[in-house]
Amino acid sequence: MIYQRHIPREELFSAQLEMLMQNGQMATVVANLVGLVATMGIFWPFVEFTSIMLWGAAFLILLLVRSLSMSNALVNHSYRTNPRGLFWRLILGSAATGLVWSSAYIFAATRVPITMQYTFLLLIVMITAISVGFSVIVREYFISFLLTALWPIAWWSLVHYWHEPYNLLIGLVLLAFTAVLIVICDRVHRTFRNMLALNWERETMARELGDMAGSLRDRNRQLRDARRQLTDLANIDELTGLGNRRMVNTALKAEINRARRTAMPLSVILLDVDYFKAYNDTYGHPAGDEVLQRLADIMQNATSRAGEVVGRYGGEEFILVLPGSSPSSAMRIAERLKEFIAEAAIPHGESQVAGHITVSQGVATVQADADVTPEDLIKLADTALYKAKASGRDAIVLEDAPRQPRVAEA
Repeated sequence: MIYQRHIPREELFSAQLEMLMQNGQMATVVANLVGLVATMGIFWPFVEFTSIMLWGAAFLILLLVRSLSMSNALVNHSYRTNPRGLFWRLILGSAATGLVWSSAYIFAATRVPITMQYTFLLLIVMITAISVGFSVIVREYFISFLLTALWPIAWWSLVHYWHEPYNLLIGLVLLAFTAVLIVICDRVHRTFRNMLALNWERETMARELGDMAGSLRDRNRQLRDARRQLTDLANIDELTGLGNRRMVNTALKAEINRARRTAMPLSVILLDVDYFKAYNDTYGHPAGDEVLQRLADIMQNATSRAGEVVGRYGGEEFILVLPGSSPSSAMRIAERLKEFIAEAAIPHGESQVAGHITVSQGVATVQADADVTPEDLIKLADTALYKAKASGRDAIVLEDAPRQPRVAEA
């Protein structure tokens, strides 16, 4: 994402046109309409009723057409789609309005008293000065009005300097006033352009920063998801969906620490599938993988209390971590697990124990103290498992004390 430091030329031009129409539409109509009413009041006693009414109606129509044109341009966003065409329409409307005022002055110069003539000139000058405030956003728009409203009057006064004693002075003053207004217009116009550019840059920067913040949030979310997936890959066995050895060791450390604090027993069941190598050799490894998956489901169904962890410890070995379970409670879980596996009756023709899959289980229970480690508990359960296999398999051995094992066979 690249921050654009300067507003593009075309976009700045479109923004100027939009601001001119938003701020100048109503001001143009109101200023010229007030001038129209004042002019009709000034000329009423000196000009024919029909002439002044026709002039007023034509001028009013011109103002309404200009206002309607600006409204349509704002609605249709012509300042974006066709800025050059809109620019020239605005210039033409401004010039037409200026010509109305200058032609009206020249027409009335020889028909009204000198005081009314100068009053009318002052009215035109005031309208022109007021127009600086809302029309210099587009410099050419104001200059076109200025050169068609005051410039012709200045030169007409200079050319007809002998008609009135002050025509020469009025012409020179109007030329100087026009020059001053052009300089003022140019400076105010540059100020407006700088303000527009600065606002655009601030808005663009805020938008870019907002997009960047959104992108960073998305990236952080992706990183969290990726980190969570990596954690799952590091702790979950891909085949069975159970926790792997790493997760089991972490859980054992946490449960031993909790058992020390609560003075509660901690039990572990380590089980091994009987004659699983013979099963793989006979039925194939895909079938062996299906057996492991079914056993994983059975073990998860055999555990129901919160905090109990089922994991694949390696190969065909599984482990159940049972926090808070006494030796008798752990034995009941082992017996229930044995019954579930028998009910599943997964065929195993090469087993020397039964015609279906069986497991040997080693149960170990400790009362955690400062010297107990996860390795000690696993070693105790592994000793019990070894004794279960040595006793003929499909057996459960409880090792609740190093020298007092107990065997429960099928």
